[in-house]
Amino acid sequence: MAAFCGFVIMEEYGTFLAEETVRRKLGRTEGSMDITLDIETITPFAEICPAEYPPRHSVLHDRRDHEVHYYNATYGDFVDKFNYWMDKNYEYPDIMQYNNYKYAIWNPQLSDEAKESAASAWDATDDLKFVQGEGWVTPPKYDEADVIELEGNFVGYNSWFPGNFGHFAHDWLPTIALLRHVVPSDTKFILLDNKMSRKFLEFLDPDFYKNRIVWAPHSTVYHIKGQLTVHIPLGIPDPIFGCCSGWDPMRQWIAEKHPERTPKDEKYVIWHTRKGNSDAKHGRVLDPSIEAQALKQVEAKLKQHKKNETIVIFDGRDENGETMSIEDQFAVFRGAFAFIGPHGSGFGGNYIWTDPFASKCDERFQYLEFMPGPENPQIHDKYAHYFANIRKWPFDYHTLLYTKHSTKEITQIDLETLDDALDAMWGTPETLNVTSVEEEETSEKPEEVVKEEEKSDKEVEEKSDKEVEEKSAETAEEEPAATDAKPAEKTSTEIDATIDKVTESISKEIDATIAKEENKAMPEEKPAVAAQ
Repeated sequence: MAAFCGFVIMEEYGTFLAEETVRRKLGRTEGSMDITLDIETITPFAEICPAEYPPRHSVLHDRRDHEVHYYNATYGDFVDKFNYWMDKNYEYPDIMQYNNYKYAIWNPQLSDEAKESAASAWDATDDLKFVQGEGWVTPPKYDEADVIELEGNFVGYNSWFPGNFGHFAHDWLPTIALLRHVVPSDTKFILLDNKMSRKFLEFLDPDFYKNRIVWAPHSTVYHIKGQLTVHIPLGIPDPIFGCCSGWDPMRQWIAEKHPERTPKDEKYVIWHTRKGNSDAKHGRVLDPSIEAQALKQVEAKLKQHKKNETIVIFDGRDENGETMSIEDQFAVFRGAFAFIGPHGSGFGGNYIWTDPFASKCDERFQYLEFMPGPENPQIHDKYAHYFANIRKWPFDYHTLLYTKHSTKEITQIDLETLDDALDAMWGTPETLNVTSVEEEETSEKPEEVVKEEEKSDKEVEEKSDKEVEEKSAETAEEEPAATDAKPAEKTSTEIDATIDKVTESISKEIDATIAKEENKAMPEEKPAVAAQ
């Protein structure tokens, strides 16, 4: 099934997809627009890393082979259903155009069919002729006197979770960009009015924001005295379906309006922390002691693999503790080459500000996301991560599983596995085979020097042994003479019994020490809370 923030695998996902097949339209709607993309500013997604196309799953780092195999098989199969819906090469939603139509976005309370804000589009001369499909509802009753007439051509678009930053970035903007790409430049858009959407689009494209948007309140009916363009998706959120050129218009739009780039040697790593951030809901705060050690390991791996060692700690707040502006978040993400942290909207909304200009595999932005697995689905949902949602953006996408001691509030990761992931992301044959400093010094010395040092060391050892023998002889002369009586020799049985006794005592001490350390390391267990 699909979770609200990050698509996840559930045991019954196969049944879910089969049921969806029954109620969803699989073929193209008769009369839908033929779509041809004109992509020039960026490299088309399918050409960036052909070896990993189509995208099926992230690179899961885990030393348990069965965990990796299970994730790759189940999640890969799950994503394939969306890449090529029911074995059809489904790239784009159906885009339909109607003349002399009415359009409205309804408040959920006004329609039993609308679980979120939902839209209606219908013939201005016949209320019984209306658009049907996912996200569309039968037009409820309205007062004809309140209808607003609009001259010209318009796009009517709506989706779920209006006003949510992350959902707007990965559930709204891709389709808005696709529609903008295929309609004439004088076509305007009717979008649900809210503060977040206004800020987002004003920053992205000031001209589009100023000249091409009609901000619609809920339940306002517009009569389009021209052509109305709408989309009919397979499901909500619609950008999840199809593979994978449907996002190229969005990436091109961002690249054209924000072409800023940071020199490669100046790019840095973003570490996402949820600690102390009131904007980060649903817990999932990484254990502070583990987070501190993890940051040290990231720094060490950057140094080992000859990367810029700068790490930017990101929690979504500015220096005054306020939520960062979109402009500031853009600046942070455009200057980075990698993002590391737990699943959450800290990346789910800001992913679009990462460098859109990748042209080959090793130029892709790197993302290492911490997620729950089979051992701890109570944290969020099993395999809750953004891969399915944002797989059509060029990422080198990696994941780690939370450990079994994690709770919904406080999470833990395996630090050895973190090192494995960082080596896989940044390592080269040269940096992965780094020898110790002592070995490097020895290998660089001439052979004759090495032999001379070995000879000197041998002489020192012989001199030391001689001094020890002389000291022992002096001590023996000072001690009183031993008596002729000899201690009774122990039998082999007695010796074995003594060894067993000592071994048992040592084992008990070791077990007690291990138990003590485990109790110190184990976090306090809290009752599981249902995922929100």
